[in-house]
Amino acid sequence: MRADGTYRVLDADTVGAFADPFLAGPASAASEIGDGNLNLVFRVGDGRSSVIVKQALPYLRFAGESWPLTRHRARIEAEAISTHARMAPGILPELIHFDEAMSALVLEDLCAHQSWREALIAGDDVSGVAGPVGRYSARVLLGTLDGALSAGERAALQERFVYSELCLVTEDLVFTAPYHGSVTNRFDPAIADLAAGLTRDDALKEAAAELRAGFRTRAEVLLHGDLHSGSVMIDHGNPRIIDLEFAYFGPAGFDAGSLLAHLAIAWQAHAAQGRDAYCRVVDDCAAGYWTAFADESRWLWDRTGPGVEDFLARVLADAGRFAGLEMIRRIVGLAHARDIDSLPDTPRELAQRRVVAAGRSLVLGPECGAFADLWSRATGKVVPA
Repeated sequence: MRADGTYRVLDADTVGAFADPFLAGPASAASEIGDGNLNLVFRVGDGRSSVIVKQALPYLRFAGESWPLTRHRARIEAEAISTHARMAPGILPELIHFDEAMSALVLEDLCAHQSWREALIAGDDVSGVAGPVGRYSARVLLGTLDGALSAGERAALQERFVYSELCLVTEDLVFTAPYHGSVTNRFDPAIADLAAGLTRDDALKEAAAELRAGFRTRAEVLLHGDLHSGSVMIDHGNPRIIDLEFAYFGPAGFDAGSLLAHLAIAWQAHAAQGRDAYCRVVDDCAAGYWTAFADESRWLWDRTGPGVEDFLARVLADAGRFAGLEMIRRIVGLAHARDIDSLPDTPRELAQRRVVAAGRSLVLGPECGAFADLWSRATGKVVPA
């Protein structure tokens, strides 16, 4: 950081000096490794040790400077990592340093890990991942429910994780843009009819608006806010949760819905290529996540008190609806999932149409009363009448 403490955008030439204090020796190599969607992310090393430097830009990077954002998301992420790590030890990367003036975090380098999404795309062994992620979700949700903390503690936590600018980004991209022909939408010409149909689907537009209102107002639990297969890093069944800048207090089913949506997208990508055996692997991931979440929730729930089954039923019902919208927006909205975008033309179009149909059935069908119902609809095995 400059001596005057002012903000400057880092690059591969300047990030080494910023990271030097957190390495065993002077930085000798630095490279940008981020996917370019939101922030700058660098790996910086000295030949013996390495760290990750993540810096927030004053705009939404994948949309460009035409979509300005404050840099407060870096502070939110730093505080979310610390808060979530207290509730779910061992599954968050170590936060080594946070420089507020530079809006930059220095994080443990998960160099041996790959994203869960990339492992799923490759058809790799992903055993041992879903259970810890489900337990993580349960610990954070149950740890921040009304009654889990004193009124003062919970109020202070809510004040730190208010409805942020990134929540407005989610609100626009997930709940609004796909149904109103936004200029930010992006889709293959082959499914232009599908995208146009969404703008005429009054039932879906009404349901999305209702869910958007809940996303804004139901401050039930502290969420990750952007939990999906790309925000889980894995190494031989040893997952780490990353990218917590979207954290806020919201509806308890949102994170589960988002993660299950992306597992369903992975399933649809393999199904469109006729890879039925790996679809069963993804089936196990989805069921393993929900089972671990439910079992951990039951264990954490005040051990003897009633009400946990009602809580799980509400989370599941909400998760199904939120999953449906997430699936749809990843096909026709601004930010896609590489699981499907990376496919050849014919299976890609097939998967895209199936994902949108499955998402619509989750949003507009009856509330999901059991996990098997949610997953069968997300994969298109059963579509409600």
